[in-house]
Amino acid sequence: MKINSTLKLTLLLLLVMSGAGTASAYLGYQAGTQALKGVSQPENNPTKKLTEGSKKSTEPSEFKPIDEKTILIKVYNHTHQKNKAAASGKDQDKQSSNTEDKTSQLAEDKAQQKESSQTTVAGFPLGVQDQGVKLEVNEASNEGTTLSLKVNLQNEGTTPVKFLYSFLEVKDNQGRSLSAITEGLPDELPPNSENFVGKVKIPMALVDDSQSLSLNLTDYPEQKLKLNIAQIPVSR
Repeated sequence: MKINSTLKLTLLLLLVMSGAGTASAYLGYQAGTQALKGVSQPENNPTKKLTEGSKKSTEPSEFKPIDEKTILIKVYNHTHQKNKAAASGKDQDKQSSNTEDKTSQLAEDKAQQKESSQTTVAGFPLGVQDQGVKLEVNEASNEGTTLSLKVNLQNEGTTPVKFLYSFLEVKDNQGRSLSAITEGLPDELPPNSENFVGKVKIPMALVDDSQSLSLNLTDYPEQKLKLNIAQIPVSR
C-alpha cells in the first residue's frame, strides 16, 4: 500500500509540474507575440552590406591626378562668387547710408586728392591689341605712397573675355616682379563692349629705384591673349 500511494503521489507531482510548465510556456509565447507585433524582418541582410562594403574598400582604385586647369577654374569660380557676395554687401551698405555720410565721404575723397601729388609723366598713352582686345596705359601718377597707372580695357571682338587680375604680371626694368592691385576693371569684357577705365596701383616703395615698368595680362582660363606693354615711365 505504501508503494502504491508513493507512486500515485509522484505521478501527481509530475502531472502538476508538466501542466505548470506548459502553462508558463504558453503564457511566455503569448507575451512574446504581443511584444513583437508591428516588427518586421529587414529586407536586406545588414551583414551582407558590411561584407560587400569591406570588399569594396579593400579593392585598390586607380589614381587619377586632377588637371591643373580644372583646379584653377574651381579656385577662380569660388573667389569670383566671394567677390560678388562682398560687392553686393557693400552695395547694400551704401544704399542704407544717409546723405550726411555720403557728403562727408566725398569731402574726404576731395581732400585726399588735393593732398596727393598728381604729377603726370609724358609719353602716354601706351597701348597694345590682341584678338580684338585693347589694353592702354594713359597716365602714371604719384598718389601719396602709391604709383597709379590709369588703364583702359576694351573688347571689340564677338566673344566675351574673362580676366583674373591676380595673374596680372608687373615688372620693373630690372626684371623684378612687383605686387599690384587693380581698381575698376571688370572680371569679364562683353563682346563689342565700351571702354572700361580702371587703375593699377603699385606701392611707391617697390619702384624707388625703377626707371620703367611693364604690364603683362592674359585672359582666363584659356590664356590665349598676350597683352604686353613695356617701357612705362615711372612717376616720382
